Amino acid sequence: MNERGEILLLLRKMDQPFPMKWDLPGGHLKGGESWEEGAKRETKEETNINILKMQKISDKGKNKYFKTDTWDGEVFSSSELPEHDDLMWADPNNLGGLNISRIYLSVIRSAFK
Repeated sequence: MNERGEILLLLRKMDQPFPMKWDLPGGHLKGGESWEEGAKRETKEETNINILKMQKISDKGKNKYFKTDTWDGEVFSSSELPEHDDLMWADPNNLGGLNISRIYLSVIRSAFK
């Protein structure tokens, strides 16, 4: 989250699974990584920000979700994104109309009750 309470969403590329859907930063673990280490690494790779502190908000089977409002660094501009086509800061309580998966909507809503 940023200082206005907005969340960072990333737009998947056309050549990825679920093309042109809004996504949360994330990915797969590398050998030996903890969930927290993987979340921090993937977020850095995809957005250029360093997570300083995070809280687990959901544990859905093989997927874990975290949130943070404690990070540093400067978020990539849209043209600098290495794995996505665009980014946006969005109000977590006003995501209607966005092309975003139901699982992400569910996780976001539960995190911002």
